[in-house]
Amino acid sequence: MRNTERIAWAIAILASAVAVFALWQRPAAGPGTTSQAELDSNKQILLDFFSFEGPRDVRAERFMTDDYIQHNPRLLKMDEFTGASGRQSWIQGFEEAERRGIRIVDLGGIPLRDPVIVMAEGDLVTAIYRGEMTDPDDPNRTYEAFAFETVRIRDGKMSEHWDQVTLAPGWMNGVAAQ
Repeated sequence: MRNTERIAWAIAILASAVAVFALWQRPAAGPGTTSQAELDSNKQILLDFFSFEGPRDVRAERFMTDDYIQHNPRLLKMDEFTGASGRQSWIQGFEEAERRGIRIVDLGGIPLRDPVIVMAEGDLVTAIYRGEMTDPDDPNRTYEAFAFETVRIRDGKMSEHWDQVTLAPGWMNGVAAQ
């Protein structure tokens, strides 16, 4: 065998070894990894939830786990009045707020439809929504503003939710300042 052939064989063997090592080092699919199909499905759950137009209880049953956890402080305040928990907390919280004339979600002009970004990692999905808001210092001007909704998906349903809603003085009297 000539020297050139030996070098070619050595390179081929080395390349094969590197390829095998790279495959060996790559994590296998399993617990802790999420396929692209599952990530896409999780994104669709969030999008479908916000575009759903049916009754609140049907929406909750379809999209939320029984032990759903809400991190929106306005809904958590409603829990003090309703005593509800899990998915029922979301349903009864909105019902109680409606009875009292209180807006649970008021984003000042940011509609929760047609998100500009939807991203998923593992069991979390975040959608970012864009809107135009009036400049508080110049009512003749607007500015671009964003809102987010993040959910944890478990077994094809939302099991936990976060957003940017905050409490503000007077909100319990129907004033929906953010």
